[in-house]
Amino acid sequence: MRKVYLMFLLVFLIFLFAGISSADTPQYGGVLRRSLVNDPPTLDPAMITDTASDEVARQIFDGLVEYDPNGKVVGSIAKKWSISKDGTVYTFYLNNNVYFHNGRNVTAEDFVYSIKRVMDPKTASPRASFAEPIKDVVAKDKYTLVITLKRPFAPFLSTLTYSCFWVVPKEEVEKLGKDFATRPVGTGAFMFNEWKHDVKISLKANPKYFRGRPYLDGIEWMIIPDENVDFMNFEKGQLDATTIPDPEWDRVSNDPKYKPYILEKPILGIYYLGFNVQKKPLDNKYLRQAITRAINKEAIVKVIRRNRAQVAYTILPPSMPGFSKANYNWAKEKFSYNVAEAKKLLAKAGYPDGKGLPEITIYYNTSVAHKRIMEAIQADLEKIGIKAKLQNYDWAVYLDLLDKGELPVYRLGWVADYIDPDNFLWVLFNSANFGPEGNHSFYKNNKVDEYTNKARIETLWSVRAKYYEMAERIILEDCPIVPIYYYISQIIHQPWVNGLYLDPLTGISGVRYRVVWLSKK
Repeated sequence: MRKVYLMFLLVFLIFLFAGISSADTPQYGGVLRRSLVNDPPTLDPAMITDTASDEVARQIFDGLVEYDPNGKVVGSIAKKWSISKDGTVYTFYLNNNVYFHNGRNVTAEDFVYSIKRVMDPKTASPRASFAEPIKDVVAKDKYTLVITLKRPFAPFLSTLTYSCFWVVPKEEVEKLGKDFATRPVGTGAFMFNEWKHDVKISLKANPKYFRGRPYLDGIEWMIIPDENVDFMNFEKGQLDATTIPDPEWDRVSNDPKYKPYILEKPILGIYYLGFNVQKKPLDNKYLRQAITRAINKEAIVKVIRRNRAQVAYTILPPSMPGFSKANYNWAKEKFSYNVAEAKKLLAKAGYPDGKGLPEITIYYNTSVAHKRIMEAIQADLEKIGIKAKLQNYDWAVYLDLLDKGELPVYRLGWVADYIDPDNFLWVLFNSANFGPEGNHSFYKNNKVDEYTNKARIETLWSVRAKYYEMAERIILEDCPIVPIYYYISQIIHQPWVNGLYLDPLTGISGVRYRVVWLSKK
């Protein structure tokens, strides 16, 4: 009898722990179904500047280092590194078991090629400025890479996490030419499978990934411009993770069925209205200040965004090192919503009640969500006598027009490429970066150039922070952009999706899906 009891107990425990294991242990298999609003403009790491391209490409490629889910720089293909005492020589020791998707082993020479490709003017990389501090890059031996800088650059290690520094195979780039942007070959956990433009992008698991095969068999991104259609597909179970439209937020976030599966996190980004300050009449600072004062940011955040963002008065987000509370308070007092003060500034600009001011066009990339915000801004400007019309373009066309400086008033968002004020204040406002490099306002201020350049070579953080604070104050006074809100990233996923997280820099677009797995539906 005792033997029977013990046997029964043993069988019971086996089933019990088997049940626990199946629920908690990551499982292999399945395809994660995501969506994008627009087709990515490119999947070539040297050419990426947007989050849609980045979300897809970061599954295909790896770099020397990457950010972990907590925002800490950790090794990727580089297993360790050392930095010289003067901060100008970085030596990286590579894993020797990393292979491109074509089967070739990755060596230090591949990083030499990839980095020099970004630096080469013939490549015309919009992120060539990220490599500006580099003096030379050499392969010390097969798996040792040495990067020498022109001068110390405090955030250099962080910049190496960015897509332009991901490794690419020379033979594939040269063989495919421009087609490498649509048929990429990398080292990542997922390999390119198919791209039906404006319909779908799909990747498949890399069985020889150096960290081990990912749990998922693949990933699919459906291209769905309409956020309402997108969320309807999610509710039908046709998507595994997506964003929630603003009008649906109150219903969904309070529904017990959905609430446990909503992820939310402030990220390092701002949503803003920008001006090309070299185009008339936007070259008039007082006109830009009048527009800034006329926009009811609080209403946009509360009514349109359903409090899913934080009203912005500075360029640096609150969680970014170097965020200045003094600048925030100053800008809030000087540029908060005030119709009467906005009208005074408009008169000071030479356009009392808008008289003599030609109709302006506000441009935005095609999106129902952006349209709602642009319509609110249009109505706000009407209150002080400024007539505005709206014009939208698909994302790739929109970016091209922005880069060429053809949009006098435009909507844009910026999320951090690396965790340092340099990525906002130098990239977006230094005159070395006009157009595709980041400064779409074509803004130039000698003091801002001076302070942001000095901050790049200064190694003492307290001094760097002061330079950034002074530069930001000048920029806020000049109003080349109107910060509208700081981003808070939200994503909703199905109950069977596990391991999903929000990247502290960019939210869902910064996630490495190699850690995600699907349980049984």
